[in-house]
Amino acid sequence: MLQRIQSLFLLVSVVLLGFLISAPFATFYVGAQMKEYYLKSLGLYSVNPHGFEMVQNFWFLFAFFIVLLGICIVTIFLFNKRMLQIRLTIISIVMLVGVQGVMYFMVHSIGKNLNAKPHYSIVFILPLVAAVLNFLALRAIARDEALIRSLNRLR
Repeated sequence: MLQRIQSLFLLVSVVLLGFLISAPFATFYVGAQMKEYYLKSLGLYSVNPHGFEMVQNFWFLFAFFIVLLGICIVTIFLFNKRMLQIRLTIISIVMLVGVQGVMYFMVHSIGKNLNAKPHYSIVFILPLVAAVLNFLALRAIARDEALIRSLNRLR
């Protein structure tokens, strides 16, 4: 299962999505006192002297990440059903590009509401990196499927 390169690409994609769920992907500094806000997958957090306080909840974004993570994990274990694996990989690529757009829209709309310029984290580009990894996995899966079909013709 993990000997195949596409399984490794998908596994790295799962790790990146897990990191994306837990880390903040944008920071906002508001006002003269530089009040700090973090944007994570669960919501917008305000930094207080006592810790973090949730200002706004984004359960839909968290649920979207969990669905994406589930699709990528299931895709790893479907190595015997290559056509289904190809379909799920295409779906995850489309969803990753979509979630990148949603994240971009959210960062800019929150920046406008707070009157603050967003400071992006490196975590912000992880959906695009995961989409590229899923595309590479898709190519490897398609190559395996073509090899199996060519071997079936020889019989």
